[in-house]
Amino acid sequence: MKRWLRFTAAVLAAAFLFALTGCGSSTNSASFTWFVDSIPANLDPQVASGASDVIACENLYGTLVRKDPDGALVPGLCEEWTVSPDGLTYTFTLKDGLRYAAAKGAATEYDITAEDFVFAFRRIFRADTASPYAVEFSAIQNSAAVLAGLADESSLGVSANGALSLVFRLSERDDNFLAKLAMPGAAPCDEAFFESTRGTYGLTDKTTLSSGSFYLYNWTANGLFLRRTVESPLVGSLRLVQDTSGSGKSAAQLIADDKCSAALDESGEATSLQTVSYSDTTWALLFNAAEGSVFQNQHLRQALTGIARENADVPSSGLYTAAKGLVPEGLTVDGLDYRETAGDPLPAIPEPKALYLAARQGMATSDFSGVTLLLPKNAGLSELADQINSAWQKECSLFFSVEEVEQDEFDARIAAGKYTIALAPIRAEGGSVYQMLQQFTTAGGSLTGYADTVYADRLALSAQQTGKARCALLAQCEQQLLESCTVVPLMAQQKRLLLANDVRDLVFDPFFPVLDLTWAKMS
Repeated sequence: MKRWLRFTAAVLAAAFLFALTGCGSSTNSASFTWFVDSIPANLDPQVASGASDVIACENLYGTLVRKDPDGALVPGLCEEWTVSPDGLTYTFTLKDGLRYAAAKGAATEYDITAEDFVFAFRRIFRADTASPYAVEFSAIQNSAAVLAGLADESSLGVSANGALSLVFRLSERDDNFLAKLAMPGAAPCDEAFFESTRGTYGLTDKTTLSSGSFYLYNWTANGLFLRRTVESPLVGSLRLVQDTSGSGKSAAQLIADDKCSAALDESGEATSLQTVSYSDTTWALLFNAAEGSVFQNQHLRQALTGIARENADVPSSGLYTAAKGLVPEGLTVDGLDYRETAGDPLPAIPEPKALYLAARQGMATSDFSGVTLLLPKNAGLSELADQINSAWQKECSLFFSVEEVEQDEFDARIAAGKYTIALAPIRAEGGSVYQMLQQFTTAGGSLTGYADTVYADRLALSAQQTGKARCALLAQCEQQLLESCTVVPLMAQQKRLLLANDVRDLVFDPFFPVLDLTWAKMS
């Protein structure tokens, strides 16, 4: 389960929940424009996985509960809910009189009922649906058996008690289950309408029904446009379009020119716009410890690590902050702040020079021939690489050449293990702590030649746990990896969202992704 963020004016709130709103307005309401890499192509909420598709579905479809701008779970399509003392049964009472809307906001005869949620979840666990949400809702009773075709879908732990009462039964506790019900995959789906679309559900404007705050107004090759009937100051329309200006303008300039309402930025340039930073990338030294490498020697790696950490200054560009571990701050695991839960995993390395001298026993100078420090061109880190190299020369009489190569070549050499030392970005794709750590297993690519069965088994076990138990296993993996000193975190690379100064109350998450305008308004 990915985290939710809330943006306020230049303040990063606890739990990383952010609020924002669009700029630009019409007679009755504000309009929000967001640039996407590709125009949404699939509006089936149980299937959509592309970033632009997911963002469209979040606004087009309602869910039982929803995150408000403060990060609190509040009723969406439900009036209320209860949870049994053992945490295994969730009962929801739906709002009465809810109805789907067709394109252009046209009225329909399709009521939103509890059976629509039952059908939606059965679709999730149909193998031919290939829903990305099956893993998120794996705690639902009999879900694994239904997905594997070993049990009838009627045995799935989702049932309706009349038109307005919905019950979920879990086989095991999932403390983040309620928050997962805010995902677009948990949106209702009317079975009769779904069957009438004959395999085109969510693929055209005529085979799409809205159950959320917005309805589908127009869907063309130029963009997807959603509207709702509101009075100002609520944002009344959402435009998901591509940037076709070809101007190469910065994110800040695009917002200033009213081309878009908010934008992601990695430039670090000074701006008067509201700015909130986040990170999914840690720059680290990598020592290739593959068989035959001089850096198979762990004491040698530890010594060079200690010296590098003592002498590496974080660049002053504003894009970087000192690393507090391999996993950057702000990422969550099952709704828990990972960095806060895991603590400080950086190993203490006292007297690294003495450790180096001990490690050099029996080693010849020729053992270090051909060692280079590899980094990508135009990363702006040449000065940092020189600092580290100079410190190794001063403390150990070792001097390695610095080799800067184009990004494509750098990526290929790192992936192939064709380097000795590298200064490289380690990314948590999709904000996943597990994925970030998996890169250092044989199955995940063995990024530094590191291979440890205890590490791999513990990481695999973490995928079978939830909550604090999963966090604890991941933290043990991170600590074990860093103590090996094949990877040495130096700094987290900051990214940021820029938004106009008069905006508020839009829930945003760069990792899921989430761009929910349910509450969005202009000042």
